[in-house]
Amino acid sequence: MKPVEFQYVTWREVVEGCIELASRVKRDGFKPNIILSIVKGGLIPARIIADLLEVDEMCFIGVKFYKIAIQQDTKPRLTFPLTCSVRDKDVLVVDDVVETSRTIQLVVEELSRYGAKRIKTMALYVKKWSSLIPDYYYMMVDKWIVFPWEIVEAVRDGVDISSSIGEDSEIYNLILSKIINQ
Repeated sequence: MKPVEFQYVTWREVVEGCIELASRVKRDGFKPNIILSIVKGGLIPARIIADLLEVDEMCFIGVKFYKIAIQQDTKPRLTFPLTCSVRDKDVLVVDDVVETSRTIQLVVEELSRYGAKRIKTMALYVKKWSSLIPDYYYMMVDKWIVFPWEIVEAVRDGVDISSSIGEDSEIYNLILSKIINQ
């Protein structure tokens, strides 16, 4: 079995990706009433996208697929239900990564069941082997992505991202010192 390769994404790359994605949404003329974050991974990108698109209403849906980094459940499961009404609304679903597409498919099914008018999907990163490509994505990758908000999880799971931390090294070292001093 081929070892998993990791790619750390800096805060700058996250923000640049969100700016690019928001620009694409605007160019397409899609004006969502609601930004729906898939929790946990989609929280931060969804908040940035909501700000860039000037969408006031955000809601959340909890979906769990990964137990720990690299180890998967067989299918995604809802961990908490949709937190707002989507009936007759245009919804932009935001996640950090689309790996197999099963998470985003589950969310789209839920939104349809609750009467969303139009549903568009977005992710910062999409794995090359994903069976569904979101309507909007920033980059296609074949590595395991580690985001700045996952540093503690990555370190605790034994993932060495120190060589790719780049401009976020000060943040990385601060977080590492807090973990070590616990």
